[in-house]
Amino acid sequence: MGAALISACIALVAGVVVGSSNTRAKRARLDYRRTKALVPAARKLAWAESLRGLRVIATVTAVLVALGLAMNVIGQR
Repeated sequence: MGAALISACIALVAGVVVGSSNTRAKRARLDYRRTKALVPAARKLAWAESLRGLRVIATVTAVLVALGLAMNVIGQR
């Protein structure tokens, strides 16, 4: 009787541990799938922001070069 009770308690504890681990694994797998689905959208947004910043830098550079050339022409007169 005592050995059966101890075995039942050990089985119960093992079942709780395995069930908890399984629940955590399922939750982690679901989080992974959700995050993996968001990556293409995040990558697209990152490229869009990078290109927007590059356009701003190119515009500012073009304006500064044009001002420098204009000042050079004004200085030569």
